[in-house]
Amino acid sequence: MVDATKVSKIKIDTEYTGEKTFPLFSRFKKNGDKDKDAQCAIILGMNGSGKSTLARALSIETDKTKFLDKEERELESDFSNVHVFNEEYVIKNFRASPEDSLDPVVMLGGSVVVNDNINELKNNISSISANIESLKNRYLSDVLSCESANVNIPHLDFTLTDYVKALIENEFLIEEELLFHDDESGVGFLYDSILVTMVEGKFISKEEYVRCIANGFKRKSIYICNEIAENASNDYSLTFIENEIYKAIGLLRENWESIDRSVDVDARIEVYNRIEDSWRKLSYWIMFLVFKEYNSVFQKISSGILSSVDKELFKEYKREIVGLEKDLSVWERKLEGINRKNSAGPVIEYINRLLDIVFGKEVMQIESAKNHGYYVKNGQELVKPSRLSVGEQNVLSLCYFFATLAQGKIFTTCVQSENLEFSLIENQIVVLDDPVSSFDDGNKYGIISLLGYLCQSILNKSSKTKLIIMTHDLSFALNMSKMIKAIDDSKLSCWELQKDSSDVLIKSKFEDIDKYAGILRKMYDFALLGEKVPVVPAPNDIRRVWEAFLSFELGETSIANMDSLKKLSGYFSKNQKVERFMRVFIPQLFINNDSHAKSQVMNGNLYLTPTLEGKPYEDFVKNIVCFMHLVSPRHIAWRMKRTQGENVHDSVAKLDNLVREVLDDPKIVAATSSWQGNQGLRRARHRGGRVPLGVRRQIAKR
Repeated sequence: MVDATKVSKIKIDTEYTGEKTFPLFSRFKKNGDKDKDAQCAIILGMNGSGKSTLARALSIETDKTKFLDKEERELESDFSNVHVFNEEYVIKNFRASPEDSLDPVVMLGGSVVVNDNINELKNNISSISANIESLKNRYLSDVLSCESANVNIPHLDFTLTDYVKALIENEFLIEEELLFHDDESGVGFLYDSILVTMVEGKFISKEEYVRCIANGFKRKSIYICNEIAENASNDYSLTFIENEIYKAIGLLRENWESIDRSVDVDARIEVYNRIEDSWRKLSYWIMFLVFKEYNSVFQKISSGILSSVDKELFKEYKREIVGLEKDLSVWERKLEGINRKNSAGPVIEYINRLLDIVFGKEVMQIESAKNHGYYVKNGQELVKPSRLSVGEQNVLSLCYFFATLAQGKIFTTCVQSENLEFSLIENQIVVLDDPVSSFDDGNKYGIISLLGYLCQSILNKSSKTKLIIMTHDLSFALNMSKMIKAIDDSKLSCWELQKDSSDVLIKSKFEDIDKYAGILRKMYDFALLGEKVPVVPAPNDIRRVWEAFLSFELGETSIANMDSLKKLSGYFSKNQKVERFMRVFIPQLFINNDSHAKSQVMNGNLYLTPTLEGKPYEDFVKNIVCFMHLVSPRHIAWRMKRTQGENVHDSVAKLDNLVREVLDDPKIVAATSSWQGNQGLRRARHRGGRVPLGVRRQIAKR
C-alpha cells in the first residue's frame, strides 16, 4: 500500500489530454519555500472540469496513476488503501441493487492470526496471477513484434492486437480445462461454453466477443490453414476480404438469432451446424486477412502459440492457485463466524449515530437482517435501499462508506462503535467526489455537520489519513474549508480545478469567490464606462442579481411583483427627482424577456435576439444599478470590495454621480411628464403590464 503520509502530488496519464500533475497536498511558505504538506485538500470544480476523471483514476489501480512525494519521487502505487466515494459507489451499493438489504460491513473482533493468514494467501495468489499475466504479455509481444506499427489499425470491430490477445487467452483457458477435465483437446469444452453464452445472449464485452470469434480458428486451425495455403495465390483486395468478413459476421449473428429451444432436437442440430459453418467462414476470412496483411504474425499463429514448456509452467501456476484458494476459503469461513459474532452491533450503532447527525434522532436507521447484512428503516417503514430518494441514498451511502473504511481492521479491545473511528486515522487516502450532490439545503447542512464531526478524527495529530474533497458547490467548499481551518489551518489546501488551462489546479481562497459580487462588478463597470468594458454583463446574469437583491433587500420573491416599487415611489416622495425615476422604472419587462427564451418566441422573436442592445441596453443597466444604489447606498460598493479590494468611498462617490446623471436624464423627465398626464399609462404601470402603443409613441416623439 502507498504511504499516505508521504503523498504530496498525484500524477495521472489521462490519455486524451496527456499527463497531468495534481499538487493536492503541496503547501508553500510566503517566501516560496516548501512547507509541510496538507492533510486535507478541497477541490472546487465546475461540472466537466475533470473531478470525476480524477476520482475514477484513484478508484481503479492502473499504471497510469502515480503517487509522488514532496521531491516528486515516485511512491509505491498500491491502491489497496485508497477509498473513493463517488456516484459509482452509490449506484453499486444502492441504486442498482435489487436486494432488500445492504451487505454487511466486516469488522474483525479478535483473531490477528486469521487476518494475517488471509492477507498472506491473497498476496500469494496475486503474485502468481501476476506471473500468469506476465506470461501472456510475453507471448503477445512476441507474436506482434514484427508488426508493432500496424497492430492497432481497426479492420472490423476490433484490431489485430485484440484478436491475437483473444487467441492467447483461449489457449490458456484450454490448458486450464485440460488440467481439471478429461477432455483430451480442451477445445470442445471451450466451444460448448462459448456456444451456450452466444445462445443465451450473455456477451457483455468486446473481449468476450472477440474470444468467441477467435475460438473458431482454434477448432478448425488445420483445415483453415490448408485452405489458405490453397488460395494463397488469389489476389484478393483488402476491401474484398473485409466485405467477406462482414458477410460472415452477419450470417453468424443471423444463425444465433434463429435458435429456438422449443423446436425438436434434429432442428436444433441443423441450426448448430449452420452456426458451425458460418463460424468457420468467419475465422477463415479473418485469418486470410492476417495472412495477407500481417504474414509474420500469421506464421507464428498457425504454427501454434504456446510452447510445451510454458504449457507446463502455466499448469503449475494454476495448481498452486487452486491450493491457495482452498486454504483461503477455510480461513474466510472462520473469519465470517467472527464477523457474525462481533461486528453487527457496533457497526449498526455507528452508522445510526452518523445518520442521526444528518437527519436528526432516529429519522433514518438501519437494523440487522437475516443474511447478516442490514435493513434500512425510514421512520417506521422498512424499505429497499434502491427505493429511497436520491438524497436519502446519498446520505446513507456516505455513512455506509465511512463504516466500510473499517473493513478488515483489527481491534484487540472490545469492539464498540466508538472504536470504528480509529479506522479514520489509518494509513489511507479517502476521496469524496461531490458528497453533497443532489442534496437539498437541509440534508446539505446535515452532511457538512457529519463531515465536520468525522474530520475531528481524520485530522487528529496521530492520524495518517489524507482526505480529498471534490465539489462543484462553492458554498459547500467554503463551509468545509472554514470548518477544517477551525480544526487546524495548517492541514488544509484549497484549489480550483481548471478545465482548459495548463495549470490543472490553482490555489484558491473560497471566501474570495463571490459570483454575485462578480456580476455586480460587471454591471458597475458597464454602467460607468459603457461598451468600453471588456465584458458586457449578460441579461440572465442581471436577472439573477436583480432577483437576489429584491429578495434580500425588499423581501420580494418575484421580479414581476411591483408592490415594493410602488411603495418605494411613495417613500421617496420628498425627492421629486427620485420619485420621478421610480415611477418610470420597469425593469422586469426586459429582464424577463432577455432571460427566458419562451417569452421571446411567444412574442415573435424566433431568433432570440436581445430585446435591448447598444445604447438602450447600457441605459437599462444604468437604471438597474442606480435603483439598487438608491435603495441601499452602500450595497454595491461593499460587495465589490470583497473581491476587488478597492476604496469603498470612491465607489460610492462614482455611483452618486451616476445617480445624479440618470435622474437628470431628459428621457426620464419626458417619460414622467407623459405619465402624469395619462391615466392609461398609470394603470399599466400599476399592473406591471406593457405600456400602451399610443403612449409609447408619444414619449418617443418627445
